[in-house]
Amino acid sequence: MKYLRLPAVVALTALSLFSCSDEPKETPLTIGNLELSETKPSPGDSLKIAYTSKDSLTPEAFYVYTVASSAYPVDLNLVKDGERYTDAIKIPDSADGLIFNFKVGEKYEANDEKGYSVNLYDNEGEPLPESESSVTYYKATRGADYGIKYDRENAAALLKENWSKHPDNLTYLYVISIEDKTFADSIYDAKLASLSAKEELAEDDYSDLITIYNAKKDKAALDSITPIIVAEYPKGDQAQRAYYQKIYEAKSLEDKEAIAAEFEAAGGVASNYGNYMYSALAQAELAEGNIEKFKEAAEKMSAASNKASLYNNVAWNMAEKGENLELAEELSKTSLELVDEQKSDKPEYYTTKQFEQSLASTKAMYSDTYGFILFQQGKVKEAIAAQEVAVADRATADVTERYLQFLTADEQYDKVVEKATEYIKDGKGTAATKDYLKTAYAATSQDKDFESYLSDLEKIAHDKAIAELKKEMLDEEAPTFSLKNLKGEEIALADLKGKTVVLDFWATWCGPCKISFPGMQKAVTKYADNDQVEFLFIDTWESTSGEAREKGVTDFITSNEYTFNVLMDTPKEEGSREYDVVSAYEVDGIPTKFVVGPDGKIKFKAVGFDGNTDGLVEELDMMIALASGQ
Repeated sequence: MKYLRLPAVVALTALSLFSCSDEPKETPLTIGNLELSETKPSPGDSLKIAYTSKDSLTPEAFYVYTVASSAYPVDLNLVKDGERYTDAIKIPDSADGLIFNFKVGEKYEANDEKGYSVNLYDNEGEPLPESESSVTYYKATRGADYGIKYDRENAAALLKENWSKHPDNLTYLYVISIEDKTFADSIYDAKLASLSAKEELAEDDYSDLITIYNAKKDKAALDSITPIIVAEYPKGDQAQRAYYQKIYEAKSLEDKEAIAAEFEAAGGVASNYGNYMYSALAQAELAEGNIEKFKEAAEKMSAASNKASLYNNVAWNMAEKGENLELAEELSKTSLELVDEQKSDKPEYYTTKQFEQSLASTKAMYSDTYGFILFQQGKVKEAIAAQEVAVADRATADVTERYLQFLTADEQYDKVVEKATEYIKDGKGTAATKDYLKTAYAATSQDKDFESYLSDLEKIAHDKAIAELKKEMLDEEAPTFSLKNLKGEEIALADLKGKTVVLDFWATWCGPCKISFPGMQKAVTKYADNDQVEFLFIDTWESTSGEAREKGVTDFITSNEYTFNVLMDTPKEEGSREYDVVSAYEVDGIPTKFVVGPDGKIKFKAVGFDGNTDGLVEELDMMIALASGQ
């Protein structure tokens, strides 16, 4: 996903939301392109909304109502009315604040990155005590997902200022500690003193202790209360978390089985972390070839989503190795059935539409596994049927490539030409995709020679990609930094001004990062002799620290023979998962790449990897050319 700043759109006039017969309680409130029927809405009110967009695409929209530090999203069903889209909602009685999110095409339009947020008021028109803090916390921690830029230092200052209104909400301290760790620690210490004064602790009290000890990185204290939690609340979340940690750390299968037996003897039934515990046990059983015990452990998982994920992952690994294909087929088919079982079990962190989309994406991914397994067993037509489900949901290049492979094997050459043409024009033209097209093109009646046909498709894809990239170009100052590389050399971004610099944030545990690296190596090799282009790979968010972290990174780069200039991001404090440079660049997920132009400004930001190695190199070529002013 790429991020860009969308042009502002002229808002409606203040009274245009209402007809003559409407009698709004107050003067309407206008925020950028959004208009609300009340200036000071209250919980329980009915609220009319109108959103203005000049884009031809109908926005996808939802609102979030906050309850303290929790947030609950709800779909908006916008109806077009001229240049505006309207809907009405009833504000939940428990709400503290509202945030409206509008997605136009693939991008969120977030009021010039400020967001569309609304505080709520009581019947006297006074702000609800929690409102400003709950909205601020959401924007600081979740806003980046929806195009909102919110400075965490400012958020921390506001939460600190309002702390007296909600002194028991330890969740807010996570943000406050970024600006003022001393203040946060003082609250933690006061809470510890309060808990120490209690004769008996409830399960929620132990949850607070875990939050505090984790924040203070007091492992000894954390270890000391774990046995108490397990003994007193064996069925609770914290006990299950402790059992999961124990089973994860256990070295032998016998030890893992004993831990699970202990959990069951204490009356534990899997939920939340218990599902992860049984997943870990199941995988350990499978590694020893204990198929029946694998199935037994998996059946003890209560969440269909966790079980389906386990089955899909195991089935895929078997298929990649070409082993146990009958079992792989059984597990993969079951994973798809489990996805269907989840349709009535929507989590509260999804809107209905988001949940439906999530299930569709999951089913597409698992269908790709199923199709792959069927094809390996020679069940070509069944594989094609499965793969048609897989490619229906924004498929990546590797998924479309497999679809063409199956169609080619079934000699459906006309369809191969049709689909390969579509994929190449859309920028999903891998080398294999072009090979399948060449084979099918030769087997069908065509008017043009293949090389000319392919060249025309590639030009369409290139022109389309360039046009999209130009729309997405940024012009933001790149935060400066100076970091050491694996050779101990100090590398400063300021020293590279005048060159185009590609920054790639990654970690050794990040699967998509590692999958993208063969493509990144191709790019690094391609530009090796170009002294105007630099690639810097910034390692961050590692679970290890100090010498162990550096050794792990070095071993990974060396063993894969990558010629990357790897810089080590600095933790905010020893052992912290908060790192300086990744925070300065406001990265929320990895891999994330930035292309910094010769003027020292960020020109592009790209998050994730779609599996197309050739496409990655081509996209970087275009970004580098545009950033360099070519």
